[in-house]
Amino acid sequence: MSDIRELSAFERFLSLFTKVQAGEGRCIAILCLQAFSLMVAYYLIRPVREALILTEGNAELRSYAVGAQALLLIAIIPVYGLLVRRVPAGRVFQRVNAFFAVNLVIFSLLGQAGWRFGFVFFVWGSIFAVMTVTQFWAFATDLFSVNCGQRLFSVIAVGVSAGAWIGARLASAGFETFGPYGLMLASAAILAGTTCISGWARDSVPAASRSVPPADAPTIGCGQGRAGRCLGGFAVIGRSRYLVGIAALVLLLNWITSTGDYVLSNWLVDVARDEAPRAQAAFIARFMGHYCSAIALAGLLLQLLLVSRIIHVAGLARALLVTPIAFLAGFLLIGVVPVFALLQSALIVQRSLDYSLLNTTRSALLLPASREDKYQARTAIDTFFYRSGDLLSALSVFVGSRLFDDARLQLVWLIVVLSATMMLVAWLIGREYSRRYSAPRESSGRDALLDFGPGAVQV
Repeated sequence: MSDIRELSAFERFLSLFTKVQAGEGRCIAILCLQAFSLMVAYYLIRPVREALILTEGNAELRSYAVGAQALLLIAIIPVYGLLVRRVPAGRVFQRVNAFFAVNLVIFSLLGQAGWRFGFVFFVWGSIFAVMTVTQFWAFATDLFSVNCGQRLFSVIAVGVSAGAWIGARLASAGFETFGPYGLMLASAAILAGTTCISGWARDSVPAASRSVPPADAPTIGCGQGRAGRCLGGFAVIGRSRYLVGIAALVLLLNWITSTGDYVLSNWLVDVARDEAPRAQAAFIARFMGHYCSAIALAGLLLQLLLVSRIIHVAGLARALLVTPIAFLAGFLLIGVVPVFALLQSALIVQRSLDYSLLNTTRSALLLPASREDKYQARTAIDTFFYRSGDLLSALSVFVGSRLFDDARLQLVWLIVVLSATMMLVAWLIGREYSRRYSAPRESSGRDALLDFGPGAVQV
């Protein structure tokens, strides 16, 4: 640990929240700015996608749009794997962001020309959300050593929470002034600005804090035959039980949250119809803006004040259990007391834990992985497997809405069962992480990509 006299004023301030070494303040600031900008860009359009699909369709159509993303990602993941193999790691992040920025400009122009694309924009917006955030964390895990990442990720993620809060507030205030298509252009401009920050971030990491990939690191999906090249990140995950466990955790997470979103959206349409029959779109956009803002503010406070302390005191494995336990307790309460205000409050607590504590711990789980695995495996997990949870949620909604007159309560009890399962999976992953991270370098074969020995990363 650096002497306190060697730290800058900013680094001394950061040391109130986590351990910081001399020279790390600049890279923390740049990565926080990068994360902040990405989340502002996304949250500017999140209420837009909700308003468009709920006014052009309904909550059930929204659920089917969520499920459609998983099918589309089956084609996207191998294409992304090809991009990772052919483009330097630092430029993958830039090119993905530039692609989405151009898309936003096109959507804005089509909308102003009178096109209706609520379903398509919802699918696109959801893929945009997971791809941009995933690229940021893959880039961050590529920069830092294991110990450094575990220390600093909780502080860097403050930029994520702060950007989500500010973006949600701006979207709520600006929807009626700028309209949905003006917000799309603003999001595109901010997203374009993030493409030039990644080079600064990589250059600013001190040598002692950097990840040092081994020269002989195994490359799954590249050099493993035609099947590996075609499957991309899917091949990487299939060769490690540890990564399969993380994929299962993410699938359960989004199955739970997407089903909870359906319950909220279905209920919200009824509330909007009763309270604002002539301005339902504005009512829904306003509600979603305030709702997202509350989640982001709670997540920001948790990230700033508690996440680093929880990981430091409880350890990464136990910290991974906190969010599924909160899911289980919250939905048990909603199942017993089905009140809209209670549902809203419970979802704010659960979502804020997801975006702060769980996101930080999930990102740290891949710190010991090789560079290719950080990009390909994480992208496959946080896109396809994440959205596969959406697909299962859509199937649950489809079945539930046809078997029951009011499926909301039945779906809440389904979430209770899924939350208990997620808690078990989180415990198994945490146990495996603890075993692997503390074990000497002895793994080989199908789990070699997560070898935590001294040659894997600089610790």
